[in-house]
Amino acid sequence: MPPLYIHGWGFSSKVFASLPGIKPDLPAHGRNTNPYTCLDDVVRDIALSLPSRHDVVGWSLGGSLALLLALRFPSKVGRVILLGTSPYFGGAWSRANLRAFRSMVRKRGIGAFREIVAGGFEDHVEEEEALRMLEDYINLDLRARIPFLDKEVVVVHGERDTVVPLREAFLLHNLLRRSKLIILPGGHFPSENERAVVSSLLASG
Repeated sequence: MPPLYIHGWGFSSKVFASLPGIKPDLPAHGRNTNPYTCLDDVVRDIALSLPSRHDVVGWSLGGSLALLLALRFPSKVGRVILLGTSPYFGGAWSRANLRAFRSMVRKRGIGAFREIVAGGFEDHVEEEEALRMLEDYINLDLRARIPFLDKEVVVVHGERDTVVPLREAFLLHNLLRRSKLIILPGGHFPSENERAVVSSLLASG
């Protein structure tokens, strides 16, 4: 079955445009104009859309959603590949840094965040809806649940990631029961190098 790709906050499925598979847009992102309700509803809707069992690739917030999907709907998920993912984004930074991040996005828009992460990325986003999703992402703490996940997980992380610090990859790796850690020289955005690694991992399965 084709893999499922879940993009990160403020972006869209265009992040994975070069990779074949199922690539939904999150609510208020890209082509998905549905209003955002909560992260649990997002995961439920993704699960209901899947016809069978799929490997899941998640980037950033999409990685957190991939973990939630595997925990809540294990029959829908094969392997999990996480890119630039934190088990608790709100704990990865100090409160002062989180306040500064919120302030930057509200004053300058999500485009400013995209410019920092990827530079030149363009696609539709409903900013107010996305900002509510951001608050839920900041508060989503999966640390107590991850040790119960009985799935093969590959944690891929850029050593120069300035959005999700590298230490989060080690934390994830240590919390997971069955995980492999791959550290690459890139940053937060899945570059050509990261996409090549994902393709190789999927092909090897």
